[in-house]
Order: sequence, then structure tokens, then C-alpha cells
Amino acid sequence: MSRIAVVRVLFTCFLVALIAGGQVDAATKSTKKHSKKPDSKKDADSPKKTDDPKKSADQVKSAAEAKPGDGKPGEAAKAKDAKDTVAKDTVAKDTAAKDAPAKDAVATKPAQLKLKKGPFRIEVTLEGVFEAQNQAELLVRPQEWAQLSVLKAVEHGAAVKQGDLVLALDTEKIDRTISELRLELELNQLALNQTKEQLATLEKVAPLDAQLNARSRRIAEEDFKRYQEIDKPLNAKMIEYQLKMAQENLEYVQEEYRQLEKMYKADDLLEETEKIVLRRAKNGVDRAKLSLEFAQANHEEALKLAVPRQDERVKDATQRSLIENEYIKANMPLVMGKHRLELEKLQVVRTLGEDKLKKLLSDREIMNIKAPTDGTVYYGRSVRGKWAAMSVETLRRGTPIVPNDVFMTVVQTRPMLIRANVPESQAQRIHAGLHAVVQPSGFAGLKLAAVVQRVGTIPMGAAGFDSVFTVSAEGLSSAIVPGMNCELKMLAYKNPAALTIPPKAVFTEEFDLAKQYVYLVGKDGKPEKRALTLGERNEKQVEVLQGLAEGDRILLEKPEEK
Repeated sequence: MSRIAVVRVLFTCFLVALIAGGQVDAATKSTKKHSKKPDSKKDADSPKKTDDPKKSADQVKSAAEAKPGDGKPGEAAKAKDAKDTVAKDTVAKDTAAKDAPAKDAVATKPAQLKLKKGPFRIEVTLEGVFEAQNQAELLVRPQEWAQLSVLKAVEHGAAVKQGDLVLALDTEKIDRTISELRLELELNQLALNQTKEQLATLEKVAPLDAQLNARSRRIAEEDFKRYQEIDKPLNAKMIEYQLKMAQENLEYVQEEYRQLEKMYKADDLLEETEKIVLRRAKNGVDRAKLSLEFAQANHEEALKLAVPRQDERVKDATQRSLIENEYIKANMPLVMGKHRLELEKLQVVRTLGEDKLKKLLSDREIMNIKAPTDGTVYYGRSVRGKWAAMSVETLRRGTPIVPNDVFMTVVQTRPMLIRANVPESQAQRIHAGLHAVVQPSGFAGLKLAAVVQRVGTIPMGAAGFDSVFTVSAEGLSSAIVPGMNCELKMLAYKNPAALTIPPKAVFTEEFDLAKQYVYLVGKDGKPEKRALTLGERNEKQVEVLQGLAEGDRILLEKPEEK
């Protein structure tokens, strides 16, 4: 016998003992109940009560065996009742003792279930939200201007007509920007015209500058050649000649002075005139000597300093002139190209400015947003029927508006549809055309009819599959508006005569999870392993397609291995 069976037997014996003890107590209480309460006088003569059931039974037996005339009146009846109670207790104990083995045998048998066909259904419940079929999202799509702020707006929940002003944006900054841009475009046009004139002038002057530059180069080269061939040798000769002329002049003056002095010495007496002539001649000699000295110094300076420096100056001037000519020749196309690029740049700037001005003017036109249709104003946008949490202060004066972001939606509250997320586990059961019962939140007594319009084929992440339900207008309260929640219930599967079993009675092969089976109670009472083909299932039932029949008995627990 297994350990579990032993435990069950012990537990059954314990229950039997408790039952037997309870019957003895019941008999004792019954005896006390039926016996009259004795007087104080009679208490002395009656047997003394005790809590021991065995002693009480002996006392009752003694009282029963006593002769009728020996006791006091009424004791005979009491004795008879006690005797009957003892007899009943004895029968109950015998019965419990006989039934104990049978109870133990039943308790050790596994629970069984006799199969019969009955109704089977799968109900799917989804959380849905009412959504308007027709709604217009309002947003500002500026081409250039991004600094959007609210000037005034209609209230959340307001009813509007097509063409009504629902939002006005502040235009002060954009108007100032437009004015400034227009001034910039005017200045740009002036600069553009000026550059055009400069470029035209350069194009006319450029040939003349090229000729002048070529002529300057030619003159520089000719001057340098003349200096090398004529001026430089001639200067050298002139320097030598000046020195020689100074020397010759000194010689002439000295000779003249000697002749005069010789002539005047012949006379012993010199006249005043003669003295003057000699003194003048003497001074002329001195001047000639100084001139010669000066000429010698100049000659030396010219040979060592003036001539080399003159050569360097002429060479540098010539080289600089040639370089400047080359620069002018090379730079002239660059200057022309620069003016052309500046002109193109100004033209591009003007084009961009004109385009920007055009966009700003267009943005200025959309600063007053009007209702595109009749409906009710909702702040924010609806995402699959659900509205983002919005505050009544969302569109107060001065609040910035994000470009290209929905800030308001004009909703037509009728007609409506219902949108819900279908979990992946139920996706194969929900299909177009399936009917549903709608329970709007907050309307306990209201039931609406709906039909599945479509179910998405691509999951939206963990949210499941998007589904849309067409809701009937019959019974639809005007108080139900888009954005409210509801519950949808659908009968996804039904079989009025299905053979079903509890999920706990189905077992799976240890090494082949695709195979499922139950334990069928055979004709000999022994469990028989039976493979199954199962269909749909819910929390309490599993539909059996093949492998079992009505009237079969199966085990609800896996039998113990012997």
C-alpha cells in the first residue's frame, strides 16, 4: 500500500472516531434533556451525576434494573429512556464500525466524471471607446514662421458652425518681420543695381587697363635697357670727366697765378691793382683746389656708393613694375569674377528674400483658423478614439502652439463607431460581421448593438490588433459622445451539443507536447489511456472533437502508478 493510501485510511479512522464520540455525547445530552430536573430533596436520592460517559451509563443501567416499586415516582420512566438511549448508541457504534471500511475504499478511488453533451460557448469581452466617424483635426502648417502663440480660442466642448473662427494667433511679431524683410529687399535691390553698374564699367575699362598695363611694362623694360646700355656708362664717364675737369681747372688757375706772379715780380714796386689781381688769382687757385678735393670726394662716392645704389634702384623699380604688371594682368579676371559672384550672390539673396516674404505672407494668412465643418470643439487630438489628457488652459492667451501638431479637433458626434484592441489570444475568434453587445460606461441599464466592421491583420505591439465596430443608432443616448468608454461582449463560439471535459482532466505526453490524452475508465474499472483531438476551450471546459463519446467515464486526476 502506498503512503498516500495509508494516510487516507488513518484520516478515515479519525473521522469515524470523531463521529462515534459525537454520538455518545448526543446520547448523554438527550438523556439529560428528557430527564426532569429533580428537586433538591430528590437530588439526594438520585444517582450522583458524573462527566464520565461510562459511569453515567452504569448508573442508568442500575436504575433500569431496579424494581418499579423500589424507587420514587417517575424514576422508572427515566430508567427506560436511558436504556433506550444506550441501545441507540450501541447500534450507532456498530454501524460506524461496519461502514468504516467502505468509506475508506471510496475515499481512495480517483474522482470520475461521466461525459454528457451540453451547451458550450466562448465569450469574449473587450474594452472599447466611442469614436466619431467624421472629425477634422486642426493644426498650423507654417512654411516659414514658427513662433506661434494663442491670441484667443473657443472653449473646449463649444459647438461651432463651418467658417466660425475657432483660434486666432498673435500676429504682431510676424507683421514686424514682414516689414523688416521688405526693407532688406529694397536695400538688396539697390546693392544689386550698383553691382551691375560696377561690373558693366569694369567690363568696359578692362581692355584699356590691359593696354595700359602692357604699355607700362614695355616702358619699364625699355627704361631699364637704356639705363644699362646708355645712362649707366654715360654716368660713369661723367663722373670721371668731372674729376678730370676739376683737376684741369686747378692746373689752369695755378698756371695763371704763376704767370701773374712772375710778371708782377719783374716790377719792384707793385701797384695796388696788381695786388688785387694777384690776390684774386690766388683765391681762384684755392677755390680750384677745394673744387678738386670736392670732385675727388664725389668721384669716390659715386664709384663706391651712388652708382651701385642707382643700379639697385633701377633694377628694383623695373622688377617691381614688372611684378605689378603681372599682378594686374592676373588679377583683372579675378576682379571681374568677384564682381560677377557678388552680383549672383545678391541675386540669390533677393530670390531667397522674396521667397521668404512670400511664405511669411502665406503664414500670415493662416493665423486665423476657422472651423472646416459643423461640430463640437475638442482640445487636442484623438488617437484611435482616445483623447490625450488636455487642460482648459491649453489654449489660453499667450500659450505657444507647436507647428504641425494637432491642437484642436472639430468632431461630429454622430455617426459614431467603437474602436477596441483585440488581444492576440482572441484575434482568430474576432472577425468581420460578428455581433456584439455594448455596455457604455456609466449607463448601467443601457445595452447597444454593434457589429465588427474590421479587424487589423498586423499587431500594434503589445496592444494587440486594432478593431472597429459599427454601433447601431437605435437606443443610442445623446449623452454618449466620442471619447467615452464601453465594454463589448461577443459570443465568439457556440455549440449547443458539445462533448466537453474539464481542462484538468487533459494530460500531455512527456516527450511529445502535441499529443494530449485522458484516462478513460474501462469496463473492468481500470484506467485506460485515450488520445484526444480537442477543439475550442474556455476557462472551465475543453471541447472534445475525437477520442471520447457521450456516456464515457474519465478520471479527473492522473492515477497513481503501482
